[in-house]
Amino acid sequence: MADMSDQLDPDWRDRVAQVVKAAGSLVPMVGGPLAEVVTVTIPRLRQERIVEYLRQLEARLSTLEHERVNNTLSEPEAIDLVESGGYLAARAVTSERLSRITELVFRGLEADEAGEIRRKRLLGLFGEIDDDEFLLLHDYGQSYGGVRSEAWDALDRPEPAHLGSSREHLDIAQLYEVGRTRLLRLGLLQRNYGHVKRGEYPPFDAQSGGFKSRIEISYLGRMLLRETGIDLPI
Repeated sequence: MADMSDQLDPDWRDRVAQVVKAAGSLVPMVGGPLAEVVTVTIPRLRQERIVEYLRQLEARLSTLEHERVNNTLSEPEAIDLVESGGYLAARAVTSERLSRITELVFRGLEADEAGEIRRKRLLGLFGEIDDDEFLLLHDYGQSYGGVRSEAWDALDRPEPAHLGSSREHLDIAQLYEVGRTRLLRLGLLQRNYGHVKRGEYPPFDAQSGGFKSRIEISYLGRMLLRETGIDLPI
């Protein structure tokens, strides 16, 4: 995991400590709690997350035949997949996210050589979305096809913004929409324009400035959920 070594080795920590110490003479707060966070807490937490990731991955691999595991882990593609998972695990802020990463890596290791390379793309997609966006994707997946509509009840969705909305509400609504836009850009969600006759266009939506459509989860989005261990309704 070459990308993480510079952040986890003692030399890196010593260099950061020197910078923090110098900054502390100018900004007293930096020399107190922030120094503890930067030089001690963050490196320790990163290492603990990687260790937990490897423990979980080992537990999942123990369900496979020993010879198969040895053969798989000798492949460069498999090693690359495990390293990529470790990099994401180091940045995971919740145990649930770390478990999703482990599941993605494990299922990728179960695939053949070409599958390992392609499953890494799913790991990359997961790394591009945060926990709130994953929860949003999850709820789109649970409500796909009109089933389990109650899935939305657990999601903290802001009320749609309108002309009379406060600035604070507009900010919250806009940040929520950023998450949905990113899921659309990554192809995890898609727009459904309904049935449109040949030669015609969908109705125009003045509010969005585009054609009227319904947003729903894509096949890729459903695959990502499935590969992270999510049970989908259909």
